[in-house]
Amino acid sequence: MNQIIIKIIYDNCKANESLQEGWGFSCLVDLGQRKILFDTGADAQAFFSNLQKLNVSCDEITDVVYSHKHYDHIAGLEEVVGKLKKDSRLFLPKKFPSKKIPPTIRTEVVEDSKKIDSGVYSLVLKGGFFLYEQALLIETSKGLIVITGCAHPGIIRILQEVQKRWKHPIHLVLGGFHLFRNKQSQIDAIVDQFKALNVQVAAPCHCTGSLAIERFHQAFQDSFHKIGTGTVLTLSK
Repeated sequence: MNQIIIKIIYDNCKANESLQEGWGFSCLVDLGQRKILFDTGADAQAFFSNLQKLNVSCDEITDVVYSHKHYDHIAGLEEVVGKLKKDSRLFLPKKFPSKKIPPTIRTEVVEDSKKIDSGVYSLVLKGGFFLYEQALLIETSKGLIVITGCAHPGIIRILQEVQKRWKHPIHLVLGGFHLFRNKQSQIDAIVDQFKALNVQVAAPCHCTGSLAIERFHQAFQDSFHKIGTGTVLTLSK
């Protein structure tokens, strides 16, 4: 498979009227041999309904990556874990509550960074008091794909750390940037920093906020992806 397919399972907005939206985020990254579920949204019923309508079965998921422990990213955790194949893996950031996860699941707590597969990594940074957040990174021929849940450590800090460690250009940044409380001047400064970091494509959603999403759209134009539940992005490896 020479393509990467990203399906948005759960988001504040919807791109497909047959699906359900809600405050939160989830996506599936299909790499061919590996299918990585990133977060599970805020409403378990809506999440599983969306999975079914998008023709995604839990038994085809090889890896589950949780960004952080907030409610809008972990709905249905126990049910998802219960449906996984025995050889599936679960990647959690440090300080993530894991008491309800069966010991039979291959669980790895990521303290800093982790190689998940060839060209696939995660990065954990501190995002607040006892809050650590995990981003997902995928290497492509055009540069790195960076997927964030809420970017509590700061979206620019995450991208700077990614460039510092992996020394690759950043092709696409997708997910929540946590700018919904920011003023326009603050948002514009962050958009400028995206440009300074040579980010090629922006795909903000979830907690980015409507104003920030619009400012990114204006700045990136054709290099902007509008995201909602049901959006499918097909990218070259």
